[in-house]
Amino acid sequence: MINPIFAQSQRYFLREVFRQHKTSCVYLHLPSNHAVVPTVLPEFVQAKPRRQVATSKALVEELNEQREQLGLPERHAEAADGSVYFLTRKLLSEPKIVNNARIVVVGASDTALALLEALISVPYLHFSHLYLVAPQAQTRLKRPRGLVNPATQKLSLPHGAPAPFFACTSSYTREELSELGIGARVRVVDSRMVDIDRQAKAVVLPDGSILPYDYLVLAPEFGDQSLINLAPECALVRGAFSLFDEVATSAAIDYMMTTYPMGSGRCFVYSGSLDGYTAIQALASRGIAYTSLVLVSPPTLADAEVFAHPEIRKKMDAQLEALGVTLVHGMKLVGLSGDDDDCLASVLLEADGGATVSQPCQMLVCAGVAEVERRTFEAINGNSLVYDGRLVVDTHFCTNDKAVYAGGVICKFSRRYRTKLSLETVSARECGAKLAQALLPVLDPLSANNVSVGAIETPLPTFEQPLVTSALLPGGLHYVSVSQPAPGCETYVKAKAHASFGRELITDDSATSFCCVRLDKHQVVRSIVYLGSAPVEANNWAALVGLPEAALNNLAPRFDEGMVKDLPKFLRENWAVALYHDRFGEFNTALRAELATDEDFIAVMNTLRRRPEFDSGKISPMEFMNLLPEEKRNLVRTRLLDYVAGNQNQLDMYLVPSSAIMKPMEEAKLR
Repeated sequence: MINPIFAQSQRYFLREVFRQHKTSCVYLHLPSNHAVVPTVLPEFVQAKPRRQVATSKALVEELNEQREQLGLPERHAEAADGSVYFLTRKLLSEPKIVNNARIVVVGASDTALALLEALISVPYLHFSHLYLVAPQAQTRLKRPRGLVNPATQKLSLPHGAPAPFFACTSSYTREELSELGIGARVRVVDSRMVDIDRQAKAVVLPDGSILPYDYLVLAPEFGDQSLINLAPECALVRGAFSLFDEVATSAAIDYMMTTYPMGSGRCFVYSGSLDGYTAIQALASRGIAYTSLVLVSPPTLADAEVFAHPEIRKKMDAQLEALGVTLVHGMKLVGLSGDDDDCLASVLLEADGGATVSQPCQMLVCAGVAEVERRTFEAINGNSLVYDGRLVVDTHFCTNDKAVYAGGVICKFSRRYRTKLSLETVSARECGAKLAQALLPVLDPLSANNVSVGAIETPLPTFEQPLVTSALLPGGLHYVSVSQPAPGCETYVKAKAHASFGRELITDDSATSFCCVRLDKHQVVRSIVYLGSAPVEANNWAALVGLPEAALNNLAPRFDEGMVKDLPKFLRENWAVALYHDRFGEFNTALRAELATDEDFIAVMNTLRRRPEFDSGKISPMEFMNLLPEEKRNLVRTRLLDYVAGNQNQLDMYLVPSSAIMKPMEEAKLR
């Protein structure tokens, strides 16, 4: 605590702390429930949170048994509580650049959070005017979309804990958001954007107030907009909800608990997306009987548009019929009608032929195909920002206004780049990181790539991280899809017809789980799809996409020999922990960079490319390794041992030579 009149001398106080305590590093822990942000926080540098390997209960017990045999203490997972910052003598002696540009980020999507994470993680920069504009933004900074409030999980409901209304596409976990502590460095505005004043460079809020900006970043989430297209009088009917965000779900829950007749009323779920299935489970977990639920699918719904594999759609339809949920396919919602109290009494549905039918309904939940919010679209379109199905951006994620950027599902690259890539199929977190890379050269005066906005046309950014989607479906079934589709192959049907499609490894036990691992023609894992009664570690599986199947303990040969009866169980075995480690990607990138400039490696690759079977993917990794000289193979083995030995504190289930363990320790002593 420092008296405000001495705030300008806080670096002097910190130097005295270092001197009197005779230390070289000071840590600052900021709890997640902090009431006041310390004024000295901008002097510190945030410690980047580590992604922990998600382990099942069975694997934890097995690892603890091995540690007990070795005489090591048991390993316990520590719950994250707040963010950690550090400051060293060197950092304290270096000047910190204060950027006073007003940066307003609209939307609390994963793209927006990844952008803010990148901005606050620059060690020599302090952004004094970062704003996040989104409804219930404080909640999103603590809990990803698709996860329920932990406080409500202890409620005693007929079907267990309350289920979320939305599928989870977030690569952030609750622990990561707590460790990032974005709310301590960003000013949160709990509101919506209704208009943009481009001339005055200001965002207009619903109450008429304005928020000035120097740079505006649009990265909102999409949601259902089915009720917008109905007649104006339908807006007066109570009991119909369009699930756009958490505000709409809260209103639906309040209506269900106060007005909706639990025992006799029928509840319709109108959906053409995965969120419709999650809404069924969310309503059932809060007391509505499955037999009172009706799932209505519009005519445009196709199997591949909802699930990553058509077999899962068949299983889900059978599951819904077994639970007693009524299925209505090929009907479009065209109207609502209410009773004398303006409460919903019936819905009007239209078939393909134009025939309409009225069905009694006491509550309607719409979770259709996600679209941009109407007010956001009007603000964009009314200010002459180019919108062609999506907000058009260049390779710098910049719109036709040099002060307005966009990222995530709301934008697409300009047609002049002739790309079929859809940003809906890439990782939103990686998209936010790419957006930060494009924006930082404009904000950072020390950036090596510092150029004027739009001065140099750069190539299109490449996206490598897979898109992870998970959901809790009716009957308590867990659905996970980890995919890395090729551009223009967003659906299963297109992907199967694509030239890169190879084969599928499927284990199907109708009683427990269905799992499919899709390999391309080069035997590289491109997607993993799962449906089962037990939860799986989706973030772990994301580390497997893009790896050859030989790295997965020779998955394909073992599967062909009948040794892999259960894919989720096989991927939970402790041989895979090194692949799930958060530093495995860095090790893989460093090894690729080292071999990319090696003459022997380049010669072997050129030899293989001239062989006719290279394009068909019939060359095995083992055959490639045999063509390398012995010293290069030993180099790969040495690098692998160094990686395992350097992370032995978390990879202690692997046995490595003692010399490999001592080498990193000796290098650390030399440093």
